[in-house]
Amino acid sequence: MNKRWIRRLLVTLIAIAVIVPVVMATGWIGTEAMVENTSEAEFCTSCHTMEPFARAHEQDVHGGNNLGGVVANCTDCHLPHDGAAQHLFAKATTGVRDAVAQAIYPFHKPDWIAGLEDRAEYVYDFGCLSCHAALKDATSDDPAALAAHKAYFGGDVGEGCVSCHENVGHKTLRVMLDDHFDEVSLSKMPEGNGEA
Repeated sequence: MNKRWIRRLLVTLIAIAVIVPVVMATGWIGTEAMVENTSEAEFCTSCHTMEPFARAHEQDVHGGNNLGGVVANCTDCHLPHDGAAQHLFAKATTGVRDAVAQAIYPFHKPDWIAGLEDRAEYVYDFGCLSCHAALKDATSDDPAALAAHKAYFGGDVGEGCVSCHENVGHKTLRVMLDDHFDEVSLSKMPEGNGEA
């Protein structure tokens, strides 16, 4: 082997040893930044149709209206967290679906009030349990709540948290929807004003 060939090989190996980690780190950091920046209400409400959801969220304890100022981001509750691949796939497909829905909104207006009945399809219990993990062993002054939570954690109740806590995360959502969309009227609403 000549020295020139060895020098080229050495330079190539050093370049690979430096470039590959830099490219990987840049890709990782870029992906993390993209995921983080597209998880908050500011991004989610860039679509006109999501504004009432964000306003209702801001008024709720989960939107930061609490003593600690803790905020649950949109994706904390509305995307699965059972693995990175599943999370990213759901994030991408949800994003595409929402973009298409926004684009066709002038021609096809969803019935948001009826959609609230299907809330368990797009709210994941992981979001609740990541903050309320101690609830499994908690005691309560309310015997009904204690029994319901024991049944939930015991697997005796197959429904998600939002089956009982229907307005969680979005205080006064029904009122916000009515204020925001002309096609949603209070006369279509079930009993109650949307308060938690």
